[in-house]
Amino acid sequence: MLGKNLELSQFVKDPAINKINIFGGSTSVGPINIDGSLGSIHVDTLLLAWLCMGGVLLAAALIVRGLVVEGAGGKGQAMLEMVYKFVDDLAHGQIGHHYKKFFPLVAAIFIFVLLGNFIGVGPWRAFEHMPGWFHLKDGEPFEIASPTTDLNVTFGLAMVALLVYLGSGFWKHGVNYGKHLANPIEILDLVVRPSTLALRLMVVITADELLRAAFLMMMPVLLPTGIMAFELFIGLIQAFVFALLTSIYIGLTVSEHH
Repeated sequence: MLGKNLELSQFVKDPAINKINIFGGSTSVGPINIDGSLGSIHVDTLLLAWLCMGGVLLAAALIVRGLVVEGAGGKGQAMLEMVYKFVDDLAHGQIGHHYKKFFPLVAAIFIFVLLGNFIGVGPWRAFEHMPGWFHLKDGEPFEIASPTTDLNVTFGLAMVALLVYLGSGFWKHGVNYGKHLANPIEILDLVVRPSTLALRLMVVITADELLRAAFLMMMPVLLPTGIMAFELFIGLIQAFVFALLTSIYIGLTVSEHH
Protein backbone atom coordinates (compact mmCIF):
# COMPACT_ATOMS: atom_id res chain seq x y z
CA MET A 1 0.00 0.00 0.00
CA LEU A 2 1.42 3.35 -1.08
CA GLY A 3 4.70 1.75 -2.06
CA LYS A 4 5.02 -0.33 1.14
CA ASN A 5 5.34 -3.69 -0.53
CA LEU A 6 7.52 -6.76 -0.15
CA GLU A 7 9.93 -6.59 -3.05
CA LEU A 8 11.43 -9.54 -4.86
CA SER A 9 14.95 -8.41 -3.88
CA GLN A 10 14.11 -9.19 -0.23
CA PHE A 11 13.71 -12.88 -1.11
CA VAL A 12 15.94 -13.37 -4.15
CA LYS A 13 19.53 -12.45 -3.40
CA ASP A 14 20.97 -13.28 -6.81
CA PRO A 15 22.49 -10.02 -8.16
CA ALA A 16 22.12 -11.30 -11.72
CA ILE A 17 18.33 -11.20 -11.28
CA ASN A 18 18.00 -8.10 -9.15
CA LYS A 19 20.11 -6.01 -11.55
CA ILE A 20 18.19 -6.89 -14.71
CA ASN A 21 16.74 -3.69 -16.15
CA ILE A 22 13.50 -4.02 -18.09
CA PHE A 23 13.78 -0.53 -19.56
CA GLY A 24 17.51 -0.63 -20.25
CA GLY A 25 18.64 1.49 -17.31
CA SER A 26 17.53 3.98 -14.71
CA THR A 27 15.32 6.86 -15.72
CA SER A 28 14.37 9.92 -13.72
CA VAL A 29 11.09 11.74 -14.24
CA GLY A 30 11.21 14.78 -11.98
CA PRO A 31 11.64 13.54 -8.39
CA ILE A 32 10.60 9.99 -9.36
CA ASN A 33 13.28 7.43 -10.17
CA ILE A 34 12.28 4.50 -12.37
CA ASP A 35 14.96 1.83 -12.19
CA GLY A 36 12.99 -0.83 -14.07
CA SER A 37 14.54 -3.69 -12.11
CA LEU A 38 12.94 -7.04 -11.46
CA GLY A 39 13.62 -6.38 -7.78
CA SER A 40 10.67 -3.99 -7.81
CA ILE A 41 8.21 -6.86 -8.35
CA HIS A 42 5.77 -6.85 -5.43
CA VAL A 43 5.69 -10.37 -4.02
CA ASP A 44 2.84 -9.62 -1.60
CA THR A 45 0.64 -8.30 -4.40
CA LEU A 46 1.25 -11.40 -6.52
CA LEU A 47 0.50 -13.78 -3.63
CA LEU A 48 -2.69 -11.98 -2.62
CA ALA A 49 -3.88 -11.79 -6.23
CA TRP A 50 -3.20 -15.51 -6.67
CA LEU A 51 -5.05 -16.17 -3.41
CA CYS A 52 -8.10 -14.33 -4.78
CA MET A 53 -7.99 -16.27 -8.04
CA GLY A 54 -7.46 -19.57 -6.23
CA GLY A 55 -10.39 -18.78 -3.94
CA VAL A 56 -12.64 -18.19 -6.94
CA LEU A 57 -11.63 -21.47 -8.58
CA LEU A 58 -12.00 -23.44 -5.34
CA ALA A 59 -15.41 -21.95 -4.56
CA ALA A 60 -16.59 -22.63 -8.11
CA ALA A 61 -15.39 -26.25 -7.95
CA LEU A 62 -17.20 -26.82 -4.66
CA ILE A 63 -20.44 -25.14 -5.77
CA VAL A 64 -20.62 -26.81 -9.20
CA ARG A 65 -20.57 -30.26 -7.60
CA GLY A 66 -23.83 -29.48 -5.79
CA LEU A 67 -25.73 -27.70 -8.57
CA VAL A 68 -29.25 -28.91 -9.27
CA VAL A 69 -31.56 -28.22 -12.21
CA GLU A 70 -34.81 -28.52 -10.29
CA GLY A 71 -35.45 -26.95 -6.93
CA ALA A 72 -33.81 -24.10 -5.08
CA GLY A 73 -30.43 -25.75 -4.58
CA GLY A 74 -28.06 -24.94 -1.75
CA LYS A 75 -26.76 -21.65 -0.42
CA GLY A 76 -23.78 -21.79 -2.75
CA GLN A 77 -25.98 -22.17 -5.81
CA ALA A 78 -28.23 -19.34 -4.64
CA MET A 79 -25.23 -17.03 -4.25
CA LEU A 80 -23.79 -18.10 -7.61
CA GLU A 81 -27.11 -17.46 -9.33
CA MET A 82 -27.37 -14.07 -7.65
CA VAL A 83 -23.93 -13.02 -8.89
CA TYR A 84 -24.66 -14.43 -12.36
CA LYS A 85 -27.96 -12.57 -12.61
CA PHE A 86 -26.39 -9.32 -11.39
CA VAL A 87 -23.52 -9.39 -13.89
CA ASP A 88 -25.79 -10.64 -16.67
CA ASP A 89 -28.15 -7.68 -16.22
CA LEU A 90 -25.19 -5.31 -16.00
CA ALA A 91 -23.50 -6.55 -19.18
CA HIS A 92 -26.74 -6.89 -21.13
CA GLY A 93 -27.91 -3.40 -20.21
CA GLN A 94 -24.68 -1.71 -21.32
CA ILE A 95 -23.44 -3.86 -24.22
CA GLY A 96 -26.69 -5.00 -25.82
CA HIS A 97 -27.45 -8.24 -27.62
CA HIS A 98 -23.73 -8.96 -28.18
CA TYR A 99 -23.11 -9.08 -24.42
CA LYS A 100 -22.76 -12.87 -24.14
CA LYS A 101 -19.39 -12.71 -25.90
CA PHE A 102 -18.07 -10.32 -23.24
CA PHE A 103 -19.93 -11.67 -20.21
CA PRO A 104 -17.01 -13.86 -18.98
CA LEU A 105 -14.67 -10.86 -18.96
CA VAL A 106 -17.11 -8.57 -17.13
CA ALA A 107 -17.90 -11.31 -14.59
CA ALA A 108 -14.20 -12.08 -14.03
CA ILE A 109 -13.36 -8.40 -13.49
CA PHE A 110 -16.25 -7.91 -11.07
CA ILE A 111 -15.51 -11.01 -8.98
CA PHE A 112 -11.72 -10.50 -8.89
CA VAL A 113 -11.94 -6.82 -7.97
CA LEU A 114 -14.58 -7.61 -5.34
CA LEU A 115 -12.44 -10.27 -3.67
CA GLY A 116 -9.32 -8.14 -4.06
CA ASN A 117 -11.05 -5.29 -2.24
CA PHE A 118 -12.43 -7.58 0.48
CA ILE A 119 -9.22 -9.49 1.24
CA GLY A 120 -7.57 -6.41 2.73
CA VAL A 121 -10.42 -5.80 5.17
CA GLY A 122 -9.56 -7.34 8.50
CA PRO A 123 -7.57 -6.86 11.72
CA TRP A 124 -4.37 -7.74 9.95
CA ARG A 125 -2.28 -5.31 12.00
CA ALA A 126 -2.44 -7.82 14.86
CA PHE A 127 -0.10 -10.08 12.88
CA GLU A 128 2.61 -7.41 12.77
CA HIS A 129 3.66 -8.28 16.34
CA MET A 130 4.09 -11.99 15.65
CA PRO A 131 7.66 -13.35 15.82
CA GLY A 132 9.18 -13.79 12.37
CA TRP A 133 6.73 -11.42 10.68
CA PHE A 134 7.93 -9.86 7.42
CA HIS A 135 9.50 -6.40 7.51
CA LEU A 136 10.13 -3.88 4.77
CA LYS A 137 13.58 -2.66 3.79
CA ASP A 138 13.31 0.26 6.22
CA GLY A 139 12.50 -2.11 9.10
CA GLU A 140 8.78 -1.23 9.25
CA PRO A 141 6.46 -4.24 9.74
CA PHE A 142 4.70 -5.34 6.58
CA GLU A 143 0.96 -4.67 6.56
CA ILE A 144 -1.42 -6.91 4.59
CA ALA A 145 -3.36 -4.76 2.12
CA SER A 146 -5.74 -5.35 -0.75
CA PRO A 147 -3.94 -6.10 -4.03
CA THR A 148 -6.15 -3.39 -5.57
CA THR A 149 -4.14 -0.80 -3.63
CA ASP A 150 -1.23 -1.62 -5.96
CA LEU A 151 -1.23 0.37 -9.20
CA ASN A 152 0.32 -2.62 -10.97
CA VAL A 153 -2.91 -4.56 -10.42
CA THR A 154 -5.40 -1.82 -11.21
CA PHE A 155 -3.43 -0.67 -14.26
CA GLY A 156 -3.21 -4.25 -15.50
CA LEU A 157 -6.98 -4.65 -15.20
CA ALA A 158 -7.50 -1.34 -16.98
CA MET A 159 -5.22 -2.41 -19.83
CA VAL A 160 -7.18 -5.65 -20.25
CA ALA A 161 -10.38 -3.59 -20.45
CA LEU A 162 -8.74 -1.26 -22.99
CA LEU A 163 -7.50 -4.09 -25.22
CA VAL A 164 -10.93 -5.73 -25.23
CA TYR A 165 -12.49 -2.32 -25.89
CA LEU A 166 -10.28 -1.85 -28.96
CA GLY A 167 -10.60 -5.45 -30.10
CA SER A 168 -14.39 -5.32 -29.91
CA GLY A 169 -14.36 -2.24 -32.13
CA PHE A 170 -12.39 -3.98 -34.86
CA TRP A 171 -14.50 -7.13 -34.42
CA LYS A 172 -17.74 -5.21 -34.95
CA HIS A 173 -16.72 -2.57 -37.51
CA GLY A 174 -13.70 -4.12 -39.23
CA VAL A 175 -10.65 -2.14 -40.35
CA ASN A 176 -12.78 0.99 -40.71
CA TYR A 177 -12.68 1.26 -36.94
CA GLY A 178 -9.04 2.31 -37.30
CA LYS A 179 -10.16 5.48 -39.08
CA HIS A 180 -12.30 6.32 -36.08
CA LEU A 181 -9.26 6.03 -33.82
CA ALA A 182 -7.22 8.40 -36.02
CA ASN A 183 -8.61 11.34 -34.13
CA PRO A 184 -6.79 13.43 -31.46
CA ILE A 185 -9.78 13.25 -29.14
CA GLU A 186 -10.04 9.49 -29.47
CA ILE A 187 -6.29 9.09 -28.91
CA LEU A 188 -6.55 11.18 -25.74
CA ASP A 189 -9.56 9.11 -24.71
CA LEU A 190 -7.48 5.93 -24.98
CA VAL A 191 -5.14 7.41 -22.36
CA VAL A 192 -7.76 8.90 -20.07
CA ARG A 193 -10.09 5.91 -19.82
CA PRO A 194 -7.62 3.27 -18.53
CA SER A 195 -5.89 5.87 -16.36
CA THR A 196 -9.09 6.87 -14.61
CA LEU A 197 -10.13 3.23 -14.23
CA ALA A 198 -6.82 2.31 -12.60
CA LEU A 199 -6.39 5.39 -10.41
CA ARG A 200 -9.98 5.54 -9.16
CA LEU A 201 -9.91 1.98 -7.84
CA MET A 202 -6.44 2.25 -6.32
CA VAL A 203 -7.02 5.62 -4.63
CA VAL A 204 -10.43 4.76 -3.16
CA ILE A 205 -9.37 1.40 -1.70
CA THR A 206 -6.11 2.87 -0.39
CA ALA A 207 -8.05 5.70 1.28
CA ASP A 208 -10.35 3.14 2.91
CA GLU A 209 -7.41 1.23 4.33
CA LEU A 210 -5.77 4.41 5.62
CA LEU A 211 -9.06 5.36 7.28
CA ARG A 212 -9.23 1.98 9.01
CA ALA A 213 -5.62 2.28 10.16
CA ALA A 214 -6.34 5.70 11.66
CA PHE A 215 -9.38 4.45 13.58
CA LEU A 216 -7.46 1.39 14.79
CA MET A 217 -4.92 3.69 16.39
CA MET A 218 -7.54 5.98 17.96
CA MET A 219 -10.05 3.37 19.11
CA PRO A 220 -8.84 -0.20 18.47
CA VAL A 221 -11.78 -2.12 20.01
CA LEU A 222 -15.27 -1.18 18.76
CA LEU A 223 -15.31 1.61 16.17
CA PRO A 224 -13.11 -0.11 13.54
CA THR A 225 -15.81 -2.78 13.15
CA GLY A 226 -18.14 -0.19 11.63
CA ILE A 227 -15.33 1.13 9.47
CA MET A 228 -14.66 -2.38 8.14
CA ALA A 229 -18.34 -2.78 7.26
CA PHE A 230 -18.14 0.53 5.42
CA GLU A 231 -15.02 -0.73 3.59
CA LEU A 232 -16.90 -3.83 2.43
CA PHE A 233 -19.65 -1.61 1.06
CA ILE A 234 -17.14 0.64 -0.75
CA GLY A 235 -15.34 -2.46 -2.07
CA LEU A 236 -18.61 -3.71 -3.56
CA ILE A 237 -19.36 -0.32 -5.12
CA GLN A 238 -15.89 -0.05 -6.65
CA ALA A 239 -16.10 -3.56 -8.14
CA PHE A 240 -19.47 -2.62 -9.62
CA VAL A 241 -18.13 0.67 -11.02
CA PHE A 242 -15.10 -1.02 -12.63
CA ALA A 243 -17.27 -3.69 -14.27
CA LEU A 244 -19.89 -1.10 -15.25
CA LEU A 245 -17.40 1.22 -16.96
CA THR A 246 -15.78 -1.71 -18.75
CA SER A 247 -19.21 -2.73 -20.05
CA ILE A 248 -20.00 0.83 -21.10
CA TYR A 249 -16.75 1.17 -23.04
CA ILE A 250 -17.34 -2.13 -24.85
CA GLY A 251 -20.96 -1.16 -25.51
CA LEU A 252 -19.85 2.06 -27.17
CA THR A 253 -17.67 0.19 -29.65
CA VAL A 254 -20.15 -2.53 -30.59
CA SER A 255 -23.11 -0.19 -31.00
CA GLU A 256 -24.71 -0.18 -34.42
CA HIS A 257 -24.43 3.61 -34.82
CA HIS A 258 -20.71 4.14 -34.38
